[in-house]
Amino acid sequence: MRKNDKEQLEAVKKTIISPLAFKNELNKLSKEDLFIKISSLDREDREKAWSVLSDKKCAEILEASGTPLEWFQEMSTKKESSVISIMDEEKATALLSLLDKDKRIIILELSGREFQKRLRYSSDEVGSIMSDDFILLDKNTTVEDAFKRIQKEAEGKDNIRTVFLTEKGEGLYGEVDLLDILRTPGDEILSSVSTTSFPYVSAQAKLSNTLEWIKDYNLSSFPVIDEEGRVIGAVTRKSLMDTVEREMEEDYRKLASVGVDDNLGVISSMKARLPWLFILLGLGILVSSMIGVLSSLAFGLVMVFSFQSLILDMTGNSGTQTLAVAVRALSGRELSGKEKFTILKKEMTTGLFSGLILGFGAFLVLFPYIMFASKTGALYSLSLAFCIALALLVAMVISNTIGAVIPIVMDKIGVDPAVASGPLITTLNDLIGAVSYYTLVFLILKSMLHF
Repeated sequence: MRKNDKEQLEAVKKTIISPLAFKNELNKLSKEDLFIKISSLDREDREKAWSVLSDKKCAEILEASGTPLEWFQEMSTKKESSVISIMDEEKATALLSLLDKDKRIIILELSGREFQKRLRYSSDEVGSIMSDDFILLDKNTTVEDAFKRIQKEAEGKDNIRTVFLTEKGEGLYGEVDLLDILRTPGDEILSSVSTTSFPYVSAQAKLSNTLEWIKDYNLSSFPVIDEEGRVIGAVTRKSLMDTVEREMEEDYRKLASVGVDDNLGVISSMKARLPWLFILLGLGILVSSMIGVLSSLAFGLVMVFSFQSLILDMTGNSGTQTLAVAVRALSGRELSGKEKFTILKKEMTTGLFSGLILGFGAFLVLFPYIMFASKTGALYSLSLAFCIALALLVAMVISNTIGAVIPIVMDKIGVDPAVASGPLITTLNDLIGAVSYYTLVFLILKSMLHF
């Protein structure tokens, strides 16, 4: 950094000046020093800087920034659109893809710049992953003319196995396989060898829902249509599958509240995780205290404590399975009240029958084990094995119910269920298992049988 630049930088840091003077001082700084200066400002001062800097300088700063979204959103909407209009296309596209759909569409329209059509759609919509890897011809085009158009337009398009047909540009009419075109005389028109019965997908369709019926078709690509039925892109079967797989991986990583950015540094990772860990630490202390109080109810029954981990582990496993099912059901789609109730009913029933089967199996194994391992009488062994089996049943029904209810409630209040549910369910499952187990032990072994 040159001496004069350092002096100018310090002057700007220390002086409260008018907008015009501020602009002049900033414009005197080199590109490197301007970036340093912007980085050192708080949000209020950065907003002033964006308002006085030229669109070109703002674009340069954003292109050099590792956190462009935060700075970009500090600008006015008019400034944002002006800056986007002159940014590098690749970086502008990457930046726009981070914005919500409505804001992105406004900026695209104000910028007057042609971007990929997929930017007009949310990340959970099919339109966000479509490409221009398709050829669209009028249904009345002759095969001879079609060959010429295909040769001209196919360059750089790797997935052309079918040609989509339109009728006077008004909408999607049909499709024709390239092999059928090769077999047809040159004076025939495309509609004579086309089919009007084929799958297509709306650009507004949810990715997670689309996958369900895409599986039924052995096609490499599908036409994507807009609200008027016009072909605006194509999406491949592989890209749909890959996208849904990434979403599933992201959801499961969110279940642990660890985020989805593998490039976060140590400090950033700690900031992302510590808030939840502090909350869970408090809940853990509360749960541990309650387990301590509950376990005192079984004072003198040493064998009881040996099976605490069994109850807690099975409760946690069952609740986590239910949570994963509920989060996937909620991901990328809106569920009706009836559908949510169906999920809840299904998981409660699953917990009930799973608990009955596992509880019965545990009873058959633990009854003889307790009797021979602890050298206690048959009544004590039978009673403790029954408590364990019943605790498994009760805890799994409650855990499955909570595992389904919490994601639904969080989704209802606008909180991402994948982010917030996982650690909370884990802690609650410990409490459910402990309360169920020690309460039954106290009621059956202590109160009723007086062991």
